Amino acid sequence: MFLIRLISLLPFWFLYALGKVISFLLYYTVGYRRSVIRENLSKTFPDLSDRERFKVEKAFYIQFTQVFIESIKGYRFKKKDWEKRVPLVNAQAMLEYLDQGQPVILLSGHTANWEWPAFSIGQQIGYPMEFLYKPVKNPRFDQLMINLRTRHGGRALPKDSALRQIIKRKNEPRIVGILADQLPSIGADKYWIDFLNQSTAFYTGPQKIAQIVNYPVFYSHTERTLEGHYRVEFKPVKFPPYQKDGHDIVQRFAVLLEQTIREHPSDYLWSHKRWKYDQKKEQEVLQANK
Repeated sequence: MFLIRLISLLPFWFLYALGKVISFLLYYTVGYRRSVIRENLSKTFPDLSDRERFKVEKAFYIQFTQVFIESIKGYRFKKKDWEKRVPLVNAQAMLEYLDQGQPVILLSGHTANWEWPAFSIGQQIGYPMEFLYKPVKNPRFDQLMINLRTRHGGRALPKDSALRQIIKRKNEPRIVGILADQLPSIGADKYWIDFLNQSTAFYTGPQKIAQIVNYPVFYSHTERTLEGHYRVEFKPVKFPPYQKDGHDIVQRFAVLLEQTIREHPSDYLWSHKRWKYDQKKEQEVLQANK
C-alpha cells in the first residue's frame, strides 16, 4: 500500500495526463481487449456508423484508465472531498428507510466510475455500506482492491457467503451494494433479458436476497459531470412485499442500467466479456458435462 499512498499524493492534472498516455498505449500498442470491445459495441449499437463507434471505443479507454487512477487518488479523500466530487441526488428516499432502522439494497453497474460511489455513499449518508464482491484470481490484486474499497468504512462481503452474512445482520440499518451486471457462470441461477439488443444473462441473486430479507431496492445512476466529478442519483427499483417467484427486480434493474449506458455509451465497461455465451451454448456445455 506504500505505492498507493505515494501515488495518491500526485495532483489530478498529472494523474489524468498519465492516464491518457496509458490509455493510448493500451489502445494502440497493447490492443487490450480491443476485439472484445469492438464486438460488444457493434452488437449493441448497430445503427451507429463505424466512425461513431470508433469515437466511443477511444473514449472508453480514457474512461477505463481514469477509474483506476481515481480509485487510487480517492485513498486520501475526506468526507468534504466526496461531497464536492460525488454529490448525491435523492438520498432522502433511502434515508427514509434507514432512519427507521430498515436496511436497503443498492444495485449498480459498471458505468462511469463504479468505485467512487462505493467509497463515498456511506460517508455522506452516515450509514455503513457493505458490498458484494467476487474475488479475482490474483490474490495480491484482490487484496489491494479490498483495501481501497474498505478504506472509507466499506465492508466487503464475498459473493458466495454474502447471503448468510446479510441474514445474520438482517435488522441492522445499512446499505447493501451490489454490482449486478456481471456475467453469471454457466450453470449458475440466472434470468435471461433482452438487454442492449442481445439476450443477456443476469444473476438472480439480488432478487432472491431482497425476497428473503424484504429490503427495499434502489438503483444507483452514476454519470460524469466533469473530469473527476460525478453525480449519483438514487432511483427506486422495487419495495416489499415481493412475489415469491418473480423477476421484477432484475428486469427493472436491467431497464435502468440500459438507460444509463445509452445516455453515456463510452462510460460502460465494454472490455468485459458480457456476452461470452448464449442460452444455446450454455445448454450444450451442460449437456456435455453430464
